[in-house]
Amino acid sequence: MERWIGKVALVTGASSGIGRAIAFSLAEHGMIVLAVARRESKLKELEDSAKGLKGEIHIKVADVTKEEDVIATVQFADKQLGGLHVLVNNAGTSYCTKVLDCNLEHWRTMFDLNVFGLGMCTREAVACMKRSNIDDGHIINISSISGQGLPTGTDKHTYCATKHAVRLISAGIRAELNEQKSGIKITAICPGVVSTEIFNVGGWQLPADLPALEDKDIAAAVVSALATPPNVLIADIVVRPVGEDILA
Repeated sequence: MERWIGKVALVTGASSGIGRAIAFSLAEHGMIVLAVARRESKLKELEDSAKGLKGEIHIKVADVTKEEDVIATVQFADKQLGGLHVLVNNAGTSYCTKVLDCNLEHWRTMFDLNVFGLGMCTREAVACMKRSNIDDGHIINISSISGQGLPTGTDKHTYCATKHAVRLISAGIRAELNEQKSGIKITAICPGVVSTEIFNVGGWQLPADLPALEDKDIAAAVVSALATPPNVLIADIVVRPVGEDILA
């Protein structure tokens, strides 16, 4: 991670859970982190907790489903922090909802955040990297094991569809960057069940004995992807708790 010391990383969905753990870990490793989310009070708690770390955490309140917020956030990183070297697309949500119910509010929320927001952030980040001649940047998409196959049971399929989209979009970005002879990498990290607030928000009822990861486990996977030399790409990382045997 030495080559990333003093470099700028933008982490979305950084107010809690996986995003908070990633932002803190990158600052521990000496990066200048721009932590982005909608909840200002949670971001300030994160900022305060990072005092004394090797790196820094700056915060910006933004909604990554709004194009103007995404553009302004990347411009802030570029102009105020000195560029953008790493983007971690972590912001996401998951609703327990049946396909035949076609709850459009849930569908739109998931696709807006999990897919469209990710796409806009990536577009702006890559453009920023190119303007600054940063050819060794890294895009990391926090996807899900739910994007790796067909789910069991019901209630999950719409959420899984968003994560299948992330998988294909990540592959498309990689193909286009390769076509452009760019050195910018893209990695998709696909966790199994992680113990975070996303399940309470989405109305899920999970078995009490279901094996689960911790948010710090996903932060460690992000560090593993970033720690590779410039000529090595880890395209996909599937992280699952020991004993998990379902697509969740």
